[in-house]
Amino acid sequence: MFDINHFRSLINNVDVATTNQQKGESFELLSIYMFEHLNGVDVTEHDIRMPSEEIDIVLWNAQTEEVLRPWDSVILVECKNWNSTVGAPVLDNFVNKVRRRALTTGIFVAANGVTGGFVKGDGNEPGAVGILTSALQYGIRVIVITMDDIRSLTSLDDIRALIKKRYCGLYVHKVL
Repeated sequence: MFDINHFRSLINNVDVATTNQQKGESFELLSIYMFEHLNGVDVTEHDIRMPSEEIDIVLWNAQTEEVLRPWDSVILVECKNWNSTVGAPVLDNFVNKVRRRALTTGIFVAANGVTGGFVKGDGNEPGAVGILTSALQYGIRVIVITMDDIRSLTSLDDIRALIKKRYCGLYVHKVL
């Protein structure tokens, strides 16, 4: 059962984290809590370290949650609790992690968003919007969720609405 008080305490843990390890761990735990309460979603693994890369969270999607029916059965989640925006190349690296595993959907949780036209909404610099648009051409859909988004959540319905808004926004370049 989703408990808003526990959710708020996890947000507080993110806010008070001081070391990089604490920041990363608290942000992953917050993300896990946010997704694992959706119907049919289980966290199968997290913090997986391989020789050449790591995967923060692996979700099993039984596709019983209406908003996640168009998503893969396996969803990768990348968490970046950085003090600044995440560079578009890091987002591109995540898109390629999804692609290399023959998946089509992923979630990129970046505390302060990502750089480029994605944030500014202009077409002068492709940045992250260019990466996400290019990924769509190959059938890969990655949504971006920020800490501001997370702070505004008060219920599972808010989480569902956010996922739906971001997923649909990919197709009209209104991703934030």
